[in-house]
Amino acid sequence: MRNFRLIGIIGLLLGTISAVGQSSKKEAWVDSVFNTMSLDQKIGQLFVVATFSNKDEAEYSKMEKLVRQQHLGGLIFMQGNPKSQVQLINRYQRAAKVPLLISQDAEWGLAMRLKGVPRYPKNMTLGAIQNDSLIYRMGREMGKDLRRVGVNWNFAPSVDINNNPKNPVINFRSFGEDKYNVARKGVMIMKGMQGVGVMAAAKHFPGHGDTDTDSHYSLPLINHDQVRLDSLELYPFMKMTRAGVASVMVGHLHIPALDTIKNRPTSLSPSVVNGLLRSKMNYDGLIVTDALNMKGVTKSVKPGHVALNAFKAGNDVLLFPSNIPLSIKTMKIALQQGEIAEGALNERVKRVLRAKYDCSLHTFKPINPDGISSYIYRKEAQILRKQLYESAITLAKNDKILIPLKDLEKRKIALVQIGGSKNSTLFRTLSKYDKVTPINLPNNFTPQQQAQALKKLESFNTVIIGVFGMKRSAKDNFGITLGTKMISEKLSGLGKDVILTLFGSPYALNQFGTEKAILVAYEGVKEAQEAAAKAIFGGMVVNGRLPVTAGPKFKAGTGRLILKPTRFGFSYPEEEGMDSQRLQEIDGLVKYYIQKKAMPGAAVLVLKGNNIVYEKGFGSTQYGDKGRKIHPYLHTYDLASVTKVAATTVGSMFLYEKGMLDLDKPLQTYLPELKGTNKSRLTVRRLMQHNAGLAGWLSVYQQTYADTKRKRLDKKYYSYYPSRSHNTQIAPALYGSHELDKLFIQTLKESPVNRTTRVKYSDVGLIVTGMTVEKIARRPLDEYMDYVFYNRLGMNKTSFNPHSQKKEKYCPPTEADVSWRQAVIKGYVHDPNSAIMGGVAGHAGLFSNVYDLTKLMLMLKNGGTYGGDRFLKEETIKYFTRQQLSYSRRGLGWDKPARKGEKSSPCSKYASRTTFGHTGFTGTAVWVDPAYDLVFVFLSNRTYPDQSNRLLYRENVRSKIHDKVYQSIFTYNQKKKARLVK
Repeated sequence: MRNFRLIGIIGLLLGTISAVGQSSKKEAWVDSVFNTMSLDQKIGQLFVVATFSNKDEAEYSKMEKLVRQQHLGGLIFMQGNPKSQVQLINRYQRAAKVPLLISQDAEWGLAMRLKGVPRYPKNMTLGAIQNDSLIYRMGREMGKDLRRVGVNWNFAPSVDINNNPKNPVINFRSFGEDKYNVARKGVMIMKGMQGVGVMAAAKHFPGHGDTDTDSHYSLPLINHDQVRLDSLELYPFMKMTRAGVASVMVGHLHIPALDTIKNRPTSLSPSVVNGLLRSKMNYDGLIVTDALNMKGVTKSVKPGHVALNAFKAGNDVLLFPSNIPLSIKTMKIALQQGEIAEGALNERVKRVLRAKYDCSLHTFKPINPDGISSYIYRKEAQILRKQLYESAITLAKNDKILIPLKDLEKRKIALVQIGGSKNSTLFRTLSKYDKVTPINLPNNFTPQQQAQALKKLESFNTVIIGVFGMKRSAKDNFGITLGTKMISEKLSGLGKDVILTLFGSPYALNQFGTEKAILVAYEGVKEAQEAAAKAIFGGMVVNGRLPVTAGPKFKAGTGRLILKPTRFGFSYPEEEGMDSQRLQEIDGLVKYYIQKKAMPGAAVLVLKGNNIVYEKGFGSTQYGDKGRKIHPYLHTYDLASVTKVAATTVGSMFLYEKGMLDLDKPLQTYLPELKGTNKSRLTVRRLMQHNAGLAGWLSVYQQTYADTKRKRLDKKYYSYYPSRSHNTQIAPALYGSHELDKLFIQTLKESPVNRTTRVKYSDVGLIVTGMTVEKIARRPLDEYMDYVFYNRLGMNKTSFNPHSQKKEKYCPPTEADVSWRQAVIKGYVHDPNSAIMGGVAGHAGLFSNVYDLTKLMLMLKNGGTYGGDRFLKEETIKYFTRQQLSYSRRGLGWDKPARKGEKSSPCSKYASRTTFGHTGFTGTAVWVDPAYDLVFVFLSNRTYPDQSNRLLYRENVRSKIHDKVYQSIFTYNQKKKARLVK
């Protein structure tokens, strides 16, 4: 124990010695620079001047001259772009004898000032977040961005307490009205920024929150007594100064309790700056004025004297005065006349120089302008922005727990979007969960437009209202029009489930309340829109709380919780333990095989945990210019044999669980028409294990030619026009007769049964299983699956026979059939036997997109639940998806990874033994791996234009792509391990 104590004491001493050493180095540098300075140079060090990176050469030359001649201490960059800013910083630093402090007013990151960069949430949004570690991370990432573009001083955060809803200038720039929340958030951002070498500035001292005047145009009055100021306004500043904030910015306010001189701004008040901040609060960091060109401070002071008065008040840095040469001249005269002491000047110049040393400006090197964009858009920063907007989402009201939405099969949902773009992120994300009909209105819609919208909404029982284009100011009513209020009230009055989502100020809540559910998303950026959609459908946790009070119904701190997701969400791969770069290799593989003409296009989706981490469409619906670009949401593919699991097997699992299907009873129990045939004693279990001895396929259509050689169809079976006898549509202009049904059933009954237990993959077995399901359910397979699964899961893009619903334009074609159907097969099932059966069969016929299949597969991965609803028991899923026979890899209906010794596997070689799924003849695949918490969906139309194209099979393309999913997990873990070792 003594040894440990000794080691601790030694460590403490070494740390102290190191700190002392650093301090002495700093002071040595400060003295070496200070001792070479003239009076003009010393005065110049106190001034920070505004500049721009989006002007012309004349402006840049003028600024370069000002830096050189007036010996400026620093610059504040306003509008521009990152690369130009860096180039100008290098130029101006070369012109400066003493390195310049480079500052920016970037409260929500570079996007506040520069174009072409992503923005972080504003403070009001951050105020809703309960996890303060996210705020710290934001400070770090924001600081990294600033450092990359040459900034070492950020005039942020604003720690004003916004307890006045009418505040026109602070408002959304505040963390809210709760002093503890404001202080915590401010400290976290400050620590994050300063941890990466960017000075923070707590502003606007002593508190700009409780005023309805904008200091840019006039001098705000805050008429509270000292007790109130100490207990509220000053609290965050006290916490910030004690936590080590590098600087404090003094605002332009008039507070009689702190300064009795009429209309003297706090920024020019010795009793506030020197008395309160420097002496009473014992603050020893940099004190900087707010911009000295603002009318709140210039109205009552003659030109040139604003900076002088600010210096006399005790400020170290004089920001943005209107006339630099005149201001410096006025300061110099005051020094020469003894109006201000040179000792005070020297003290403040040294304080500025120490700050420059702390920002490593004593070793300044030119900044490389290349690669800025890729750095600013780095993955960790993107992930953080997403997490921040998600964490801010606030469920201000949720009557009868409407959110997350349940009972989708009973809902008809519309989105009334007020403002914003028509094809918004909100609409696109909502549509991935269920069918949502958009109705778009401009912000100032007319009574006629309102009436039209209400008419369209009559048949909908669930209405999501998304309000965009909101304003930040109370004088603009926060952008809420009378029409917006009226349409929301009317829909609520009609008894509809109205979900109001505000993409703007939470203060606007005081104008609403009749709605059943209200979400506040705070901002209209795509991350907030996506988060709102996820919250509505249960795709994420919701725990945001209102940072301000908006009337008696919506107090600060209000926020209903959603404790766990019930449907899928969306994440970056790294959030789920996967490597983005490795996962991105899927792109190259798919594009390569499209180029090799293995398929015209494809859609790929990867889900890890509960979140989609990869979703992309590639290529076109067909080769050449005629095809439409594949969109993973819009395009629904013919799933072929994936129907066996996504319809027939899942449907059988439900009936088995309900005791309606006995896997070991003879088929004649369920299908009396098979009595007396060679199939009467077979069981559903053997059919689903593929060991019933049935033929692999039935070539029924080949029996229906009148002339086989010339491929002339028999009129007994076909007509090119619909009629009472020919009403099974097989192709756009081809109709089958009832004789086809009879022929198919007769062929099925007469097909051979090999009396063996050998496994032979068979379409026939699943056709018969599908017939069994229909007989037990007493309805066609498509109606049964819609009722029991698809409608409840929100699988609105999943159906048999999409052509019958006029949806064939969204279906990539599967073949240019020149022999039998003599047409391009698009929206009609590709499989001939399924087509003969009317497009609804147990082995083929289902169409879907990657999102709908993910809903079904996620439900199975999650033990039978989705959307807060239970569809199957976990034990049922495990029973059907496990390997059934010692000599076969297959489950009941489900395919599985290759067994040891098998030459090829239908899925990735890395897949666990718990994996289950299926592939389809048209070039499709779905796989669920519970051990790795994965769902993989691959859809293509490799059979177009000719099904003889087997490149996808020969080169095992689907498995190669599936491999990349696992490799991304392995790579992520390797990198994580390497970081830990390092």
